[in-house]
Amino acid sequence: MLLNRKNMERVLIYLICTLIIIMVLFPVYWLITTSLKYDKASYVFPPQIIPKEVTLKNYFDILILTQEGNLVKYLINSLIITISTIFFSLLFGSMAAYSLSKSHLSYSIRRILLVIILLIRIFPPITIAIPYYVLLSKLHLIDTHIGLIISYVSFSLPFAIWLMIGFFQGLPSEIEEAATIDGCSYWKRFYKIVLPLSAPGIAVTGIFCFIFSWNEFMLASILTSEKAKTLPVVIAGFISDKYIFWGKMSSLGVLMLIPIIIFSLFAQKDMVRGLTLGAIK
Repeated sequence: MLLNRKNMERVLIYLICTLIIIMVLFPVYWLITTSLKYDKASYVFPPQIIPKEVTLKNYFDILILTQEGNLVKYLINSLIITISTIFFSLLFGSMAAYSLSKSHLSYSIRRILLVIILLIRIFPPITIAIPYYVLLSKLHLIDTHIGLIISYVSFSLPFAIWLMIGFFQGLPSEIEEAATIDGCSYWKRFYKIVLPLSAPGIAVTGIFCFIFSWNEFMLASILTSEKAKTLPVVIAGFISDKYIFWGKMSSLGVLMLIPIIIFSLFAQKDMVRGLTLGAIK
């Protein structure tokens, strides 16, 4: 009886995990299948779970945009803005998180600073989109890489700080104490000891910052027009007042998934270590 109960629990767990995986992967499957359909097949009812006709026309249409140079320009814009956002978020976030994770400041000051940082992250981006637009327009940074990078860093930095604080607090203090006895200064301990030991946590933070900046649409649509336009804004351009080009939108969406998958595969080892860092403690 006990064995049967354990087997039933195991089967139930597998069923729940299978349902969760299907729920997570089905949007990706639907995106890929829609990119392989003719546009008219996207409007049929009931929807075609398995396409009856498969075509690569949508990808060839995207390839034409690439040959014209427009899509390449938008891809370069997305890469520049995303990589810069990750760099500055990790740079400033790691320094701020390390300072706030140690007892160099009083507990009350650290708590106030962390609450302020958290409040900044809680605000929906739409609430401060107009102030951002006014500020950047006065600085002549509308439709520029710098303007969008500043906006993205301001949103990803609080998240990076809160995420990395836990990793820095989980490091053994004895290692830093030994380095101090050996004559290491504060900054030397930070970039020679703390950062290498926190590499898994930094990798996790970088992946989340990458996903946010790579997929962000609202700020990019408000703060850019042509010169600094990113790929999510290009995808939204396939929506007109009379027609929605589902095939082209889906095909470009599939192409946008590739850098995320590649980035995650390269950082997979550090990502798994980072997600479980400090779990036993």
